[in-house]
Amino acid sequence: MTLPFRPFLFPALLAGLAACGSKAPAEADAPAAEGDEPAVKPRALVTVGAVQTDTLTDVLRLSAVSAYPAKDALRATTTGYVLAPAPVVGQAVQAGQTVFTLQTKESRVLHLDQLTGDPRLKFSGLIRIKSPRNGVMATVDKLAGDYVQDGEQLGLTYDKNRFGFILDVPVTQLRYVHTGQSCRILLPDGRVLPGRVAEVLATADVSIQTQRYTIRPTGPVPSLPENLAVQVELDRTAPHLARTLPRGAVLTDETQTQFWVMRLLNDSTAVKVPVTVGAQQPANVEIKAPAFSAKDRILLSGNFGLDDTAAVKVTK
Repeated sequence: MTLPFRPFLFPALLAGLAACGSKAPAEADAPAAEGDEPAVKPRALVTVGAVQTDTLTDVLRLSAVSAYPAKDALRATTTGYVLAPAPVVGQAVQAGQTVFTLQTKESRVLHLDQLTGDPRLKFSGLIRIKSPRNGVMATVDKLAGDYVQDGEQLGLTYDKNRFGFILDVPVTQLRYVHTGQSCRILLPDGRVLPGRVAEVLATADVSIQTQRYTIRPTGPVPSLPENLAVQVELDRTAPHLARTLPRGAVLTDETQTQFWVMRLLNDSTAVKVPVTVGAQQPANVEIKAPAFSAKDRILLSGNFGLDDTAAVKVTK
């Protein structure tokens, strides 16, 4: 069966094709909707640098407390009264110096200290308590006018020659500490005193597993109170050459068990490179592995939070 020819369908078909073709360019030129993502993600602004060779020393830093381990107790040698003047806390005393003066109760009743006419009366009832060595008054337990019993403590003096610092060393670090070893004592005000490990004490803390040492300054010592918290630095290794990066270039996880850096793959892409770190200084960190060359460009800033492969833009 032959279908009849209908010439009016061709103009309609051509008009439809023309209409479709005219809409395509308009739709292509239309702006993107508000919620659509941009085609190109923004790049992080970073600065780069290379590994450096520095002289490093692996340092062990521990907390210590100032102490006067040797104290002298000044005690009354008779029953009586403390006479003025009485010493004050912090007062320096010399060996053989009279620190306290006592008057016996019999002397006070008989006024023996005022009888000077009879040369046969040589006992005035005044007892002088002297310091056995140079020191500083730690405590003053009795004041002028106080009544004391025989053997009662009048005060304590620090032995300045035995001044030092008590250092508790974790048992895991004992191999790095030995008697006679030099160290540095960092005071809270920024001063640094040279010192040495004087002796190991036969005591250990069971709860935190530490061994106790005594640190003694080797130079002039300023006047310091007891129980002053300080930091002690001991060298775990001898000075050695090492390849380092600034501390800000080395990233780590929350537990500080994994470390990595971001290295430029090309001018616009940075990749994550795991590293093994060594000695860590306040400004630099030793990179033991891998062996970066001087041509490797490492991100120094702008690297925090970047993905394994990140788009970056290097700034000067």
